[in-house]
Amino acid sequence: MDEIKAFILSLQFMTRIPINVKVDVNKNDFHKMVKYFPFVGGFVGAVASLMFYASKNIFPREIAITTALASSYILTGAMHIDGFADTFDGLFSNRSRDRMLEIMKDSRLGTNGVLALVFLIILKILFLTDIKGNLIYSTLILMPLIGRFSIILAAYASKSARGGEGLGGLIIGKISFTELMLSLLFTSVVGMIFVHLTVFLKLLAVSSVVTYLITKYISMRIGGMTGDTLGAVNEFEELVIAISMYFLSITKV
Repeated sequence: MDEIKAFILSLQFMTRIPINVKVDVNKNDFHKMVKYFPFVGGFVGAVASLMFYASKNIFPREIAITTALASSYILTGAMHIDGFADTFDGLFSNRSRDRMLEIMKDSRLGTNGVLALVFLIILKILFLTDIKGNLIYSTLILMPLIGRFSIILAAYASKSARGGEGLGGLIIGKISFTELMLSLLFTSVVGMIFVHLTVFLKLLAVSSVVTYLITKYISMRIGGMTGDTLGAVNEFEELVIAISMYFLSITKV
């Protein structure tokens, strides 16, 4: 796949930016665009940071943070947080594996999904609101940046729970080690622009361990990963980064 086409495809796949370019791609080559996910995450984070900067002198900090988060969900069509809710609906339904997978495909939102969404967003807002100084800008960028890398890591380290069906099946278990390393390189290059190398490596290590544990737990429950559970991994990791940066900010004060 041509790299420019791969980058455009990653933007079209991961955001709702109206890019009027038709990219013809073989289904077997679809996974090759994942290495550009971190760049897309960095762009989403940059937009969120800009929205915070534009609103922080107009509204209270909590509202400015909420505006920044809302912009990121609008930009991505809420695709990852939708998967997060569906994952909770399925995993905590106390049903069989096949039934859990059916519940995840259901477009209707259940009680478990609603509660998970509410607590997730509240926790993000609370931790981001209490981050001291200009670290908030770095945090808003690092959250989707590392979150998208975590999607790649989870897809690399697992197999498809649906036997390759669905959008998730196009990348789960199909990412090469080279593509994983390239995505790690891209993530590192962007990430170290905003935080010190030592800090970035700690964030990456923590998020990678959490990604591995979540992926193993979900795979144990449903026999692999799906597009919805990859979205859940992203949302978990964004919260992990927000919490980590919160503790970093208060130790620096």
